[in-house]
Amino acid sequence: MKKNIFVLALFCFLSMMANAEVAKYCMSYEDFVADNWKSLDELTAGRTKQVCQIKSGDHGVFYFKTGDKQSDKVLKKEAFAVMYGQQLFVNCRNLRNGNVSLETSKYVQAVRYDKDKLCILAFKTDGVTAVAAFGTAAAGLFAGNTSSRLGFTSTSIALGIANESLSNLKCYLVDGTVNQEGKTKITRINDEFMAELLADDAPLLERYHAIKAKHNRQSAANILPILMEKGLVKSVSN
Repeated sequence: MKKNIFVLALFCFLSMMANAEVAKYCMSYEDFVADNWKSLDELTAGRTKQVCQIKSGDHGVFYFKTGDKQSDKVLKKEAFAVMYGQQLFVNCRNLRNGNVSLETSKYVQAVRYDKDKLCILAFKTDGVTAVAAFGTAAAGLFAGNTSSRLGFTSTSIALGIANESLSNLKCYLVDGTVNQEGKTKITRINDEFMAELLADDAPLLERYHAIKAKHNRQSAANILPILMEKGLVKSVSN
């Protein structure tokens, strides 16, 4: 009974947190770095009074609906990122893993990495990168979906990410690097990346490699706590 009350209280807290701020967006990575956000109220001004809604699509991706076609087109095709409450989402339309387009052109959840970079969460299947954000556990964010399975670790609470998904997700770094086609590159945070990152931190590198299975070792469940301990990733509110 006490556990159920705690889960309900946590659920309500995250619900309030996610709706504490007006939704805002930025048009480019440079705008993100400069903290140059625009309110979605400005984008829809004079055309609709509907509150911007975030909805989940197939494979755990997200999209935004304002009730105004012109505004929705900007968010879908032109915007780089959206901040919804304290949750950060990145548009995958122009992201590339090497020369591979992502399977989704919608938004995925992200966290800030080392102040001016981003870490997005992804899963990989059949050699093709399929990006997904498994979730914000806040009420009202998932239209037509359940968010009743609230098993959290300290990492998932700090980042606002559903704990059950972390073991299936991979981490990718977005640092603003652009390829020859003008698309934003993403870098897989894998064994090679972590070896370089932790070259001067033997205890953390040993801890990283303590997970023997490659899939589990390179999962967000293993990587995110280490990135947090290194001070590279903080909670969604920072």
